Amino acid sequence: MKVSIRVGFERPEEEGQHPLDSILKKVSGWGYDGIELMLMPPGLFGGPPGAWSPNLTQEDRKTMVQLAEKYNVEIATLSADWAWGYSQYMPTLDHWQRGMEILKSDIRLAHDLGAKAILVHFGASRSDSWEQAKAMATELAEEGERQGVRVGFEGGIFEGIGLGGLDALVQLVDEINSPWFGIYEHCYWPHGDMQPHEEIELVGKRIFCLHTFTIDPEHIDYAAMCKALKEVGYDWYWVFEIPLEAAEESKKAWEEVMAKYW
Repeated sequence: MKVSIRVGFERPEEEGQHPLDSILKKVSGWGYDGIELMLMPPGLFGGPPGAWSPNLTQEDRKTMVQLAEKYNVEIATLSADWAWGYSQYMPTLDHWQRGMEILKSDIRLAHDLGAKAILVHFGASRSDSWEQAKAMATELAEEGERQGVRVGFEGGIFEGIGLGGLDALVQLVDEINSPWFGIYEHCYWPHGDMQPHEEIELVGKRIFCLHTFTIDPEHIDYAAMCKALKEVGYDWYWVFEIPLEAAEESKKAWEEVMAKYW
């Protein structure tokens, strides 16, 4: 099992430095195998420059690959985080024509960076049409196939569309029946209804990648979780979605879990 952490661009520490350079250096120092790159518009709300696929030139992409090689950190996955903001202004899937174009651009970026999978979702946008959601997901699966990138819909938030929960997403994946479209497993226990091992058992071999928050032995049965991962044949990246301040401590706690149960 490999371990990665979700990160974005940072403000360059010196003139001419690429905004991915300093964060890759940190991640390498913490001992992570890879990163999940957050995709956001640049300078949103006065924040740091964003990794925004429509703006990243081929030269940018080559530089990012070279930096990953320099620090021996894989750009393993991407995450379409901008979709949350987009959905605030586009409350139904009827308004997602441009959003779909950006998601496809993100998938192409994943290919160019050597990422093996990408997390996608439609934010808080809703639909009362199963066929509409299926058609959109099928488009993403087809782009994933063209680019050789696995497209994983985030399992924990599918219910926000209004067409059912994780079991409905499982049905959607089965109906699309593409090796390039699956589930990006992120359990929200104890705030959700199912513990991680229960979700993993339901998702089964449809799992493309695994997201978690910080290690939490008080609420999560890691023995059962690791057992479920082994049973469905998952042995790729464990991706932390956590503040950078918790990166080192979380890595150490994860190693303890792996030593006990993996």
